[in-house]
Amino acid sequence: MREVTCCRCGRVSVAITAAEAQAHVAEVNAWRATLPADRRDRHYPHPASVDSYGCPGCGSWGPYRPALPGDAPDSVTISRVIWDSA
Repeated sequence: MREVTCCRCGRVSVAITAAEAQAHVAEVNAWRATLPADRRDRHYPHPASVDSYGCPGCGSWGPYRPALPGDAPDSVTISRVIWDSA
């Protein structure tokens, strides 16, 4: 796992490449398309997008640095971000 820390807000995330994010978006949207319309519209009203792969703490697209021990507490939920160096 490639953990990175946002240099703007300090939030730790898992770094993925743009290609990995695009593949995940395609997979989620293909699955979403199989749902009945009422369930899809209620729980997943908008298709997945790579726009959601910015820092969940501050919304920026970096800069990031490799995470260091102690940057995030144990057992915390870590989101994915696109990082060119991933």
